[in-house]
Amino acid sequence: MNAVSYIKKNGIKRVFDVFYHYKLDLILQKGCNFFLKHRPLQNIIIIESHNDFDSNGGAFYDYLIKNHYNDKYKIVWLLKNKAPKSLPANVDWCWLYKPSLKKALYVCKAKVFTADCVVTNKVRADQKSFYFTHGAVCLKSVIGKCNLSDTVDYILSPSEAYGPIQAKQGGLPFPNDRFVYLGYPSYDRLFTPSEHELAKVTKESYRKVVIWMPTFRKGGGYKRNDSTKEQPLGIPIIESEEELKQLNDELVKMDMLLIIKIHPMQDPETIKVHGMSNVCVLTGSTVKNLNVDNYRLLKDSDALLSDYSSIAYDYLMLNRPIGYDFSDLDSYTNGLCVDNPDEYIAGPKIYCYDELLGFLKDVSEEKDSYKKQREELCGRIYKYTDGNNSKRIAEFMKL
Repeated sequence: MNAVSYIKKNGIKRVFDVFYHYKLDLILQKGCNFFLKHRPLQNIIIIESHNDFDSNGGAFYDYLIKNHYNDKYKIVWLLKNKAPKSLPANVDWCWLYKPSLKKALYVCKAKVFTADCVVTNKVRADQKSFYFTHGAVCLKSVIGKCNLSDTVDYILSPSEAYGPIQAKQGGLPFPNDRFVYLGYPSYDRLFTPSEHELAKVTKESYRKVVIWMPTFRKGGGYKRNDSTKEQPLGIPIIESEEELKQLNDELVKMDMLLIIKIHPMQDPETIKVHGMSNVCVLTGSTVKNLNVDNYRLLKDSDALLSDYSSIAYDYLMLNRPIGYDFSDLDSYTNGLCVDNPDEYIAGPKIYCYDELLGFLKDVSEEKDSYKKQREELCGRIYKYTDGNNSKRIAEFMKL
């Protein structure tokens, strides 16, 4: 397609956006690399994460800072949102989607790149690029949605046993020399004592706390729609304001808080569910404003309600009850990544409001008949469950 045809098809605004947000960066990097390609690389680590300072990139960064790696290395964040007012010594940042000469220079001089979502291609063979992912283990199929750059040298994978499924999801061959089985940095946070993350969300105390984290369904900046089922409140199962009120009344009786954590890429216009006395709704923006970390918050919970999302597999590390919302499976356009989903879940499947309430009541009454299944599933999927993943990665990088 020539330039004139492309402009006619996509419009001048789209052409400008692509040039400004993507092409101009590449031009700047190419120019900088022309002058720098024969010079030694510098001690620079470039990090990108799911929603900035979170997920695997954020946990690895915290490990580096805690262990004073920033004394030797300059750590550079590629951010989607506004940077914090202050950063530790020897830490800098650039906009991920805005071109700059400063970013181009860092890209040309860095030794190590890590990415949870958006890979910044390395420009030299002696640089090392790591794809951490933000959710490698999940039930939903993402085939065709994850096109990983050939410039990535290493891809984190949970275990040799799960490798074939991960390879299929990413459209990659298996066995694959790029897969490294070191564990995910974000899981390290689940092996530390409570950091009272719940106090950022509520000042009240409850007998039980359950977190509900629906997977992404609509939005994402590309008008994706992964479920054809109408969801009046923007979340599954709860079909009306009246049902939401009924649920809140039941939660009051159980002295239970239900935290509904909306996926950060979910279209905010679809979200009609709102907080009540025993229901707390966290969106991507409120999470940033409150400085809430998902994994620290998970530690303060008693159970998780999930679906086809990766968070259900993260939560296996805590070995606490998990409920699986399958209410829109028939209309979930992505489908599942395995033909035998029952072998990859360790909790009840929930299809309607009454079954949701039943799961919450079991949590309240501490009825847990899936403990052994969770242990077996966790042992089958993960090579490491010791909270030392960041340490292993840093050693593998030879930092």
